[in-house]
Amino acid sequence: MTEYWLAAGLLGGAAVLGTLGAAVSERLSVVNYTVRSRKIRGRVRLLILSDLHSSTFGKEQKKLFDAVESASPDAVLLCGDIVDDRVTDSAAWALLSFVGKRYPSFYVSGNHEIYTGRAEEIKREIRALGITVLEGEGRPFSVGDDLLTVCGIDDPFASPDGRGRMWEEQLRDCDRARSKGCFSVLLTHRPEPVGYYKETGFDLVVAGHAHGGQVRIPGLINGLYAPNQGIFPRYAGGRYDLSGEQTMIVSRGLSRYVRPRVFNRPEVVTVDLLPEIEEKNR
Repeated sequence: MTEYWLAAGLLGGAAVLGTLGAAVSERLSVVNYTVRSRKIRGRVRLLILSDLHSSTFGKEQKKLFDAVESASPDAVLLCGDIVDDRVTDSAAWALLSFVGKRYPSFYVSGNHEIYTGRAEEIKREIRALGITVLEGEGRPFSVGDDLLTVCGIDDPFASPDGRGRMWEEQLRDCDRARSKGCFSVLLTHRPEPVGYYKETGFDLVVAGHAHGGQVRIPGLINGLYAPNQGIFPRYAGGRYDLSGEQTMIVSRGLSRYVRPRVFNRPEVVTVDLLPEIEEKNR
């Protein structure tokens, strides 16, 4: 009988340790979403990288590079806070150099790039790597027979008054840059100003910043806390259908610097844009 209870105790302890290990795991995950649209003819794969905060994944970022290459994206979208103001930025530049050389890539600033006090210098260096830096404008992007417009806005902290007035002007300029019948993507750092996004005609909004709400309980709590959203954030991470045919994808980010992350592994996000499915027998 003693042996039975000893074995049960060992198994129970192993289960607890296994659960704890899974809870705090920082192993890189790859998450995929599908967005269908009548404006898409083939398949376009977008890859989202957000909130790296200069974190590392393997020697010389090999694990992160492997995840990006395995996804085979048509374009890479960088949602800000790739560089951090509190830690050395060599890991950030390794990633930026990697994607800039291999894929059409688009970047917008996050609040921590602004906090460095070197935001304009950072943007110049990112441009030098072949990455398109978006500051309230749009750029056409084609994949096969599909034409997209990728637009982007700075983080509100980039505004002279720190309150986002320039950000609002950039958003209006981006909305005007959209082309009728062309699938449009808005690249932004913050997910919480959804009221502004709903007033635009963008098909897809892509954001980060919330870090997945830091602590999650799968099936119960999507996130415990997010910057600028507070406790139990509504837009911690995942897919959100905003209005009409507008979708927002919020990355849980890559940061291993901002802790704790509980049941909230760092993630690379892919979004497959596919044609709308026609109803049968119509």
